This record gives sequence, structure tokens and C-alpha cells, in this order.
Amino acid sequence: MPQHVSGRGRRWEMRGLDGRPFFCCMVAPAAYRHQRAGAGQYCHSVNMSGTNMPKTPGPAKPRKRAPAKRAYLSRDLRRQTLLEVAANIVETEGWAALNMSLLAERGGTSRQLIYQHFPSMEQLLADTAWQIFTEVMKGTTDSIAANPGNLAEAAKSAEAYSLDLPPGRGDALWQLIAGTAGSTPELDQIRLGIRKLISGIWTPVVRKELDMSEADAKVYAWMSILAFWGMRQLVRDGEISKARGVKLFNGFIERVAKP
Repeated sequence: MPQHVSGRGRRWEMRGLDGRPFFCCMVAPAAYRHQRAGAGQYCHSVNMSGTNMPKTPGPAKPRKRAPAKRAYLSRDLRRQTLLEVAANIVETEGWAALNMSLLAERGGTSRQLIYQHFPSMEQLLADTAWQIFTEVMKGTTDSIAANPGNLAEAAKSAEAYSLDLPPGRGDALWQLIAGTAGSTPELDQIRLGIRKLISGIWTPVVRKELDMSEADAKVYAWMSILAFWGMRQLVRDGEISKARGVKLFNGFIERVAKP
């Protein structure tokens, strides 16, 4: 096969038995081939009449889509979002279901980021409990402030906040108050902390109303709190109506507060 070198590459010819050329091909140098690669033209062929026959490029490969970027949130907003996710897990599946891995999965993030906000499981449980308890805490404090020195009226005002909670949130609080959330050291510590906090809110009112020692007032306050949440569970389970439960509990408090 004769070879003819041109300025842009090498020209190859194929000849028949009679010596006449019937095919030729111009092959470009490597640098020129790379330059033309985008158009899919590595060489061009001509027949005896000189008609161009360009090489047909193959089908384009589909491009891979880049993964969607997670929306940027500030540290405080990210932490609050994770607490809302944690509270939802507890309210729908119970305290035992909450752990770092599940929170990372439901929150659409990594365990490493979870640990940046909550260094330990104890911290996660405590912050989640506070997230759930905040609304009741504020409602109770406002009720006592609006009815200073009147235990019965303060109790009537405060009960509305707890009875109107979503069922899952109320159940999560009841589990902590009654000690049925679990038997882990972390949950036991949170349960005792909530008892101390709630009792501390009501003890001054009970002590003033019933004229008793602080220690006795604390016991009366906690017994009254358990009586309310017990009534709430009876309403929750459909054993009594909400109206009847409220009436019975208010009557109970009036008897306790009666001089």
C-alpha cells in the first residue's frame, strides 16, 4: 500500500491489480485529531470522484446529574429543625425509638452533624423533652401569674393547655411524668428533673393556699398534677368525656383548696 505524506497528515491509497487507485484516506496527526474530536472527525475519506464521506459520530452519552445540594441552614435553625424531628419521632413512636441514627435519617443529615448539636444521647433526650414540654410550661406559668393566690382558678386555666395538646405530644409528656417512658438512666434523670420543675411551679401556690410547709406543699402539688394527668388519660382512652373529666378534676381541686 503506497504511503504519501502531506503537511497535515498521511495519505493512504489502495490500488487494484491494474495499479489504479480505488480508495484513499487522509489520516490527521494526533494533535489535529484531538482538536477535531469534538466534531467526531478524526479523518475523512474520499472515493475516486473525490466526494467527501464524513465519519458519523456515535450517540452522545447521557450526563450524570449532580446530587441535589442540601439547603443551607444556620446552626441555630438546623438545631431547631432537628429537635422538631426528634419530637415527632417521640410523639409517634415513643421515647424508646429515638436515637442518633434514626434522627440523622429522618432529618436528612449525617450522624456526625447530629453529634455536633447533641454530644450525647442524654443531651438529645433532655433537649427533646424540653421541646415537647415548653408549651405546657409556658401555659402553666401564665395561668399561675394570672391567678395569684387562687389555686382553683389557676388550675382551671392551666388544664386547658394540657388537654388541648395533640394526642401524641400529650402521651409523650404523660410517659415522662408517670415514669413509663423507659428505664434508661437518661430518661430517669429527665423524669426526676421534670417532676422537680413542675412541682416547683405549683408548690408556692399550694403552700400559700393551704398554709402548710414547703415540703408538704410539694407533695400536695405533685399529687394534684398526677390526678390531672390521670384524668387526661381517662379522657384520652374514651372512658369519660372531656367535659366530665374537667368537672371532676375541678371539684377535686376545690376540695383540696377548701379551708
